[in-house]
Parts: sequence; C-alpha cells; structure tokens
Amino acid sequence: MKHLPHYVSLIAIFLAGLVGFYVFSYDKYFRVGIAVALSASYVTWGVIHHASHKDICWTVIFEYIAVSILGLIMVLTLIFRA
Repeated sequence: MKHLPHYVSLIAIFLAGLVGFYVFSYDKYFRVGIAVALSASYVTWGVIHHASHKDICWTVIFEYIAVSILGLIMVLTLIFRA
C-alpha cells in the first residue's frame, strides 16, 4: 500500500490516454501521437518510480523501454491495420 500514489498516477496516465483515444477517434495521426506520448510517459513513470525507491539500474530502464516499445508496436499495428 505504500506504493499506492505511484500506481494511481500510472493508472491516471493510462486513463488519460484511453480518453484521448476515444475523443480523437476520428484522427489517426493524433492517436499515434497519443500512443507515443503514453509510451514515453510509461518509461518516465518507471524511471521516476525506481529512482524514488533508490533501486534503479540500467536493466530496469531497458526493461521499461522494451515493454513500452512492444506496447507501442501493438497499438500502432491496431491503428494502421488495413
């Protein structure tokens, strides 16, 4: 429970992204921008979260980047599907 504020902020970031996808569902390229912003926000959140707990290392950063890139690829595939 001590990490609750961190996870609430992460959920808020993703909820804002979902609202953005819904509101701008008519603009494919704006949704791409939202997806990229969500990916960058996820990596930033992870770095801040681990830095505040003093357990950050390069492998953790690379893990957040890898998960972010995989998620971005999946979302972009859904956006640009034929």
